[in-house]
Amino acid sequence: MIKAVFGKHTALANRETGISIVNRAMVCIYFLILSMNAAFAQADETSSIKKLLHLEKTRGHGQCEILLINKDSGILNAQVYNTTGLNNCPPDQFDQIALKQLAQETGAYMVWKNPRRVWVVDNLTLSLIGEPRVFGGLQFNYIANMQMPPGFVPSTGQSAYAYQPLKIPRVCRFEYLKGSEVYMLRSPDGHTWVMQTYTSHNDLNLSIADLPQLAGKLTLPAGWHFKAKTLDRDLIIDTKGIANVVPDDLENMYQGCIDDASNFDPWD
Repeated sequence: MIKAVFGKHTALANRETGISIVNRAMVCIYFLILSMNAAFAQADETSSIKKLLHLEKTRGHGQCEILLINKDSGILNAQVYNTTGLNNCPPDQFDQIALKQLAQETGAYMVWKNPRRVWVVDNLTLSLIGEPRVFGGLQFNYIANMQMPPGFVPSTGQSAYAYQPLKIPRVCRFEYLKGSEVYMLRSPDGHTWVMQTYTSHNDLNLSIADLPQLAGKLTLPAGWHFKAKTLDRDLIIDTKGIANVVPDDLENMYQGCIDDASNFDPWD
């Protein structure tokens, strides 16, 4: 049983983003634009929060996501809706949601379903930026606005970005408690990525019991490593505007212990 606590949002501090000086002007401009976009997205995400939703005992709880996507000057912008805190997202009911029909009903350019996922976080806090909506008879919380990654193709989804770190607007707090098992990736640059959700979308038989041996199912690129570990203290990953995330090749999702988001690096 999930325990939910709603709280009014007060103020969240923005982080300053910096850019490195490089010799080539075009590269400098490119990274300047990326940094500005991240800063603006972070400011917009924190200022648009209506309330915070705190949930306890979420490990093993299912969730689904619907993205209402609109196109503006060639850029795909999405409103993100998630069932967390409202229901366990029954798979059969989620599968029956007709995307073309929903696009017509909502006026969206397109609608995309993020595959059903299961939380492996013990407690979590999510930001809500608007009122919930009902799609296909399921209630969804309005949790974020985001720009879709360049080259996004609905048919391939997140598998196209396997082991490619992404930055997304998000205000959230993930708590992995002492004694819990965590499932981690280590990237070649030395960053640790902690699994937040797994999915059986690509491996129909995948369950939480399989996660400690997940390395045998993954196709890890050179320099990437996987490890399961039992925590000897609470791990907190606290994101206040921009989250660093990465999917593996089975579309399980991990959040990075980057930019001082975590209270310690759990890899060692």
